[in-house]
Amino acid sequence: MEKIIISYCLFTPKNLNKEIRVWDPHNSELRYWYNIPALIAINLMVYPNSEIWIYMPEDLIKHPLFEILEKLSEKFDMLKLKFLSLSYNHTEPTLWRYKPVFDKLSGLVLCRDLDSIPNMSEIKATYYFINQPNYYLQTLRTHKNHIFPITTILAGLSAYRPNKISFLSNTNFNEFYLQYKSNLYGLDQKSIIEIFTKDPEWTKKYFLDCPISTKIHKVGKPLIACKSVEEKKYKNSVNISHVSNELLELLNETTIWGGEPIDFRGPKLEKLLSYNNLITFKLKKVMMDCSNYTRNFYLNSITDSIANIS
Repeated sequence: MEKIIISYCLFTPKNLNKEIRVWDPHNSELRYWYNIPALIAINLMVYPNSEIWIYMPEDLIKHPLFEILEKLSEKFDMLKLKFLSLSYNHTEPTLWRYKPVFDKLSGLVLCRDLDSIPNMSEIKATYYFINQPNYYLQTLRTHKNHIFPITTILAGLSAYRPNKISFLSNTNFNEFYLQYKSNLYGLDQKSIIEIFTKDPEWTKKYFLDCPISTKIHKVGKPLIACKSVEEKKYKNSVNISHVSNELLELLNETTIWGGEPIDFRGPKLEKLLSYNNLITFKLKKVMMDCSNYTRNFYLNSITDSIANIS
């Protein structure tokens, strides 16, 4: 299997758009820091043949929580911190996670959000795409509101085979960024929808739509001409036996619908750290090596008990 890049962006928002995300209980400046330690470990257990790239502005090294990224990258070679010296005024850095796509830096790129944790359905749907080389783009639709044109592709629930997408051959990330950066909220989603859904003949052949319904969210029909796969097909055909049942149970307890904003600190992180494998052992060492400020941020009142987790 070829290398997978799981691409994220991290930056200090200059405008939080609180009036838009009134539904989000984690709508704060720190929300994208909540899950970082857990996400690194979870991704490496779920996608062992992956690298995790986090794009960020250079001034983020001054952030009081940057220590966690620094120590994680020292312990986990698969985590790559990618600094870009691009100025921004609003949420333009949400476009940065598409750099591996437009610069064709890997044959497989998953673009995700730092504020969400995958559950079993998301993992199985993603592996279905990974195992189907004749599809070049995937989106996961996971919410009852994913019925509007702006949700044709979900920015943080999309995957790409850049080297196989012919209309990307004559472009690069810098050209993409200069053309689509703006002060609009949701500019990342709007830009990729515009680029990747222009040609219905192309989407019918290469665009894979994977709806994931739950008791709370019944997902509707695909929004464009494409290949839409019934949930039972990928849920029954994909083997993820390399992922432990205890981890899958924790993920399913935490995330109801794919892309849901999550706070994976405190007891949830403690439970993850209690698992007996090399990745969680390394993560525990990282947490122990952090300052009191960082440990308290992620572990709250359980900092004294972490040393006893085996």
